[in-house]
Amino acid sequence: MRVYTRFVYSIEKDGNRTENIRKGEYMKKRYPDYERRPFRDLRELVKSAADTLPDKTYLKYKGKEKGEIVELSFLEFDKYIDRIGTTLTYLGLKGKHVAVIGDTSKEWIATYLAAVNGGMVIVPLDKELPEDEIEKFLEFAEVKAVVYSERFHDLFKRLSEKSDIEYFIKMGETDESETDKRFLSTEKLEKRGKLLLREDYTDFLDNKIDIEDDAVIIFTSGTTGTSKGVVLSQRNIVNAVSSSARMLSFEETDEIMSVLPLHHTYEMTCGILTPILVGATVCINDSMKYLTKNLQLFRPTAMILVPLFVTTVYKRIWDTAAKNEQTKKLKRGISLSNTLMKFNIDLRRTFFGQVTAAFGGRLSKIVCGGASLSPDYVKGFEELGINLVQGYGITECSPLVSVCPFHWKKYSSVGLAVHNVEVRIDKLSPTDTEGEILVRGPNVMKGYYKAPELTSEVIDEDGWFYTGDIGYIDEDGFIYITGRKKNIIILDNGKNVFPEELEEHIYKIELVSECIVKAKENQCGETVITAQIYPNFDKARELGLEDINKIKDIIKEEVQELNKKLPIFKQIRSIEIRKTEFEKTTTKKIKRI
Repeated sequence: MRVYTRFVYSIEKDGNRTENIRKGEYMKKRYPDYERRPFRDLRELVKSAADTLPDKTYLKYKGKEKGEIVELSFLEFDKYIDRIGTTLTYLGLKGKHVAVIGDTSKEWIATYLAAVNGGMVIVPLDKELPEDEIEKFLEFAEVKAVVYSERFHDLFKRLSEKSDIEYFIKMGETDESETDKRFLSTEKLEKRGKLLLREDYTDFLDNKIDIEDDAVIIFTSGTTGTSKGVVLSQRNIVNAVSSSARMLSFEETDEIMSVLPLHHTYEMTCGILTPILVGATVCINDSMKYLTKNLQLFRPTAMILVPLFVTTVYKRIWDTAAKNEQTKKLKRGISLSNTLMKFNIDLRRTFFGQVTAAFGGRLSKIVCGGASLSPDYVKGFEELGINLVQGYGITECSPLVSVCPFHWKKYSSVGLAVHNVEVRIDKLSPTDTEGEILVRGPNVMKGYYKAPELTSEVIDEDGWFYTGDIGYIDEDGFIYITGRKKNIIILDNGKNVFPEELEEHIYKIELVSECIVKAKENQCGETVITAQIYPNFDKARELGLEDINKIKDIIKEEVQELNKKLPIFKQIRSIEIRKTEFEKTTTKKIKRI
């Protein structure tokens, strides 16, 4: 028997009027006053920004000259999309599938919006995919045109000899020596689109958008090595953007650094499209290699990150303090600041200005999603004056399911269900404290591409999407994730263990860089909890440790101390040390293969 629990308002019934007032107060706390431009589809999203904020900078990115920053206003970006979209339509691509792959750029973003607003289906591809995977996805998705960064040019020249793709469009300038008419450039698209619009060719602008039609096919970067094509409509994306803007306190004055890859729905929805709605500026980080320099160049006020970036940055702060013999001073500063905060005296910017200068000096907001994050990091950044909140999303939900508002958060929670989205817990029995997280709302995908049987496995007849994540909801409606259903370790005694819970503890060991916990059989055939660990070799060298066996012994001692605080059935019985990092997805999740 399944038992469903759903969040309801905890209000004492002492009269309808009182109940409604209390419910209203709760809703105002949950969703603060919200005044954004209404928009029906993604074309209206861009057009309304261009109309109301024509001269406001939307994109900032590095120019060709050293230290040069190029700024593109909302009006200029809108015109750029219209020109690209007009040419794509003129080439006969309406109703067809268009892929985009490459580095974050104005061309990438404009291609996405031009395609979905021109009646095409955009297929964003992971730029880190091996070539054979790229070829496979292009064929499976029946792509007829591909827009790509220059580094993929040789690949597509080879594919052009055997593929039925009609157009290969390189981002950037035109190669005048190219003789194959199938090869174009975004520069050529823009110029041709400008001429077509002058000649009153308005097929792109006149395209009637049905928000229920297929708009995007996204191949999931699964941590188990499998990928499915998630089909989203404009209705899905519009609702996710609106919900993101409603829950997060991004404003026109914010400058948000785009760090994550654009093929990932989390970055596209929250980091690229939501700023258009709120009128914020997006700063493009052109390479992770230059992230530190780019933080100094753009000086962002907000960032959208995944846990690996958050933990790496936080550990680097303390490592730097240790190298400079400033650890005690930093700890004393935090202690004093916390005391003053109790009296509403906030001197964090003064006390920790040297620390936050590493982020450009203006960073005040971080949204973290994509995997679980220890509440210690949420608290740690808050103590330094940076408001970090967790969110929860999944590609099949466009992707936003929940997020902690900046004004109301719980350190261990992934937040409140976003506006118009229902979340409930599927418990197997009334005595269970947690169960599978189910989601229903306008953000839930249309289905998996060419896989109706897989779609029916995860979306029931009432529209509930089964996420595969295990968790619970507290009395205020905050959602907590305890693990993945497919990762649960079932021991010989029938006990269930969530590896994510143990991994969170292991990550607190300073000599641990990466880890996963899994079940393995020992020589006696018993299932034992095993931790596979990739050590922090940089930290080990700082401590004068070179011998990997010595490193393992120290980690083992730390794990044994950890075991003393755990129930016997959850204790880690075996440790394996790796000499290489775990294979990861492009959003830096470890692949559990």
